[in-house]
Amino acid sequence: MNDLDKLWELQTVLTALNEREKLMAVKPEAFAAVDDEYQAANEEMTRLQSQIDTLAKERRRVEGELSDQQELLKKYQGQLMQVKNQQQYAAAWKEIDATRKHVKELEESDLKNMTEADALQTQLDARSGSHTDLQARYDEAHAEWQHSLSDLKAEAEKLRQRAADIEATLPPRLKNEFQRIYKQRQQVAVAKVFNETCSSCRTRVRPALSQQLKRGDMVQCEGCHRILYGEKSIAS
Repeated sequence: MNDLDKLWELQTVLTALNEREKLMAVKPEAFAAVDDEYQAANEEMTRLQSQIDTLAKERRRVEGELSDQQELLKKYQGQLMQVKNQQQYAAAWKEIDATRKHVKELEESDLKNMTEADALQTQLDARSGSHTDLQARYDEAHAEWQHSLSDLKAEAEKLRQRAADIEATLPPRLKNEFQRIYKQRQQVAVAKVFNETCSSCRTRVRPALSQQLKRGDMVQCEGCHRILYGEKSIAS
């Protein structure tokens, strides 16, 4: 195998490696659909639980204040028996009426919070009931994805090793030139010639360059400057 054949094989191996790395970086459609449903369900359950927790905290605050107001009402009612004139009696009743009104508002707020919390809990329980099946489907799809990832990782590792083996046999100058073009030209350093045309940029290969290719010489495309790989190399 000559150096040009090695470069073409190196390009082929790296292209295959890139394809596998792209596959590893993207969730397959089968898993992505289940994952989206699973994440949405979890977010909804978290949202419901957060609202329930917020209402529970508010209920504790309201019930604490309600207890304080009820004690205050008892105090005012006790003071009512100790008034000595009409003015004090009127003032005491004013305090009692205001406190009773506040107590009623707190009781209504507590009932509203409890009703909302019960409704949210019903929604959460319904979500939780169907979550078991969703969890099973997610786990199965995730396991299949991880299995496919394992296969892709094994293939990628073999391809990396093959690329390293090929590079080890190349002259340093040629390897460096390949790597330079590879980085500059969207990870394609070597392009095949089809019908006297560069397959990467569609530039026509001049007859003189075609003759060089047929002799197995190293030729670069005049359009994209990639290394050209012609029929002579395929036959050798």
